[in-house]
Amino acid sequence: PMGAADPNPKRYELSKAEMEMLEEQAGMEADLEEEEDANDDDDSSASPDTNEASETTGVKLEAVDISTLPADLRMDDYSEDEDDAQAEGRLGNILIGKETELMGTNLDRNGMPVEDIDEEKGQRERERDGAEDSSDDDDDDDDIDNDANDSDDDLADVPDTREFMPVDVRGLEAMGLSAAGLGGAMNEEDDDDDASDLEDTNLRPDDAMVVVAKTDEDFASLEVHVYESRTGNLFVHHDIPLPSFPLCLAHGDINPDGGAGNFIAVGSFSPSIEVWNLDVLSALEPVAILGGEDTSGADELMRINMARAAAGKKLKKKKVGQQGSGLRPGSHKDAVMALSWNKVHRQVLASGSADKTVKVWDITQAGNPSACAATFVHHKDKVQSVAWHPSEGTILATGSFDRTVSLVDARSNDGKNYRKATLPADCEAIAWDPFESQYLSAASEDGTITCWDVRKFDQKLWSFVAHEYGGVSDLAYN
Repeated sequence: PMGAADPNPKRYELSKAEMEMLEEQAGMEADLEEEEDANDDDDSSASPDTNEASETTGVKLEAVDISTLPADLRMDDYSEDEDDAQAEGRLGNILIGKETELMGTNLDRNGMPVEDIDEEKGQRERERDGAEDSSDDDDDDDDIDNDANDSDDDLADVPDTREFMPVDVRGLEAMGLSAAGLGGAMNEEDDDDDASDLEDTNLRPDDAMVVVAKTDEDFASLEVHVYESRTGNLFVHHDIPLPSFPLCLAHGDINPDGGAGNFIAVGSFSPSIEVWNLDVLSALEPVAILGGEDTSGADELMRINMARAAAGKKLKKKKVGQQGSGLRPGSHKDAVMALSWNKVHRQVLASGSADKTVKVWDITQAGNPSACAATFVHHKDKVQSVAWHPSEGTILATGSFDRTVSLVDARSNDGKNYRKATLPADCEAIAWDPFESQYLSAASEDGTITCWDVRKFDQKLWSFVAHEYGGVSDLAYN
């Protein structure tokens, strides 16, 4: 129904079992840390004489005369800093070798780049340098030595003759490619993606939801469709994988903790009833399971093995005949074929099964033996349909393959307080009239639809053939 779903659904929600397991794991880790701290304290409180003896114990090496070493192993014949500087200079010249070719420069005798000069200019400069050298040889010799020693600093004086195109900052910003423009564009794109995701997942007040049970070969799932009344768009909002093929659905709004929400009960070929939270997009497991296989032994074994694994002990194995190999107390013994969630007593759920029984469940007691409140065995064949009265929360209508429709007073736990009406064929579906709640209709396998006034249930109100070829598989009022 409209307004039942959370307008801001969650991506994931931890179940109660997962939270308990995480708490136990955190407790075990805390215990292990305490044990490690205690062991560290014991080690630190050991005898100090032992520690001093262990610290002072060592091997004294004999001193070696450096003059007796070979020449290639002596470190005092040359300067380490000068060698490193020359190695770095040679490495830099190798790295910029290709670049100097493009720049139009040559390398001098020290391997440093110098500018290219033509032959005539070089000749004039050499003559002038020769004249200067003849006037002051000693000074030039000192300068040459200083220049050779400072050759590493000449690289900073080499002019950069490369040409670069000026950057058109305005043009790049206009295309969103500049540093500021690119960052802004990326932020805007991320914001747009987040807004788009929220728009796809969040629900509007006028949106309607349709839950579909779907099977595809060996895969079964629930598909939650959203219908946008503004645009007439219908799309799959999210889906939930199911462990077994679904046979029936029922919507409710009470969770096992008694709080309100948006939930769907699923009946399948297995004897269990799974209750899923539709407000969680990536639900991994149901919030509650009614009946089905008893997994308490396996759960307890898993908890024990977690504790043993944390302590470094050997894991236990499940023994044959161990508790948990059967069904939970009050569970159906065959496939669940029909479900109906009570709209008056909202924690109550009714189910019909191929084991010929009708059961009434209390959602708030899920996981406890008292979850099954009552079991009715008034039918002689598979129970195909169940439906609670829309306003009288204690009246339950049931339809079976024994060609009968029954009215049961759910207050009688023994199931003996009921009334029956016959059908011309197996019952396929039943429905209460939402406008005249005293009328109950049933569809049968031969294509006939029959209506009764429950105040006079011994005679039918009207009947007609809706489908001449084939039966009627479902029935619903607008």
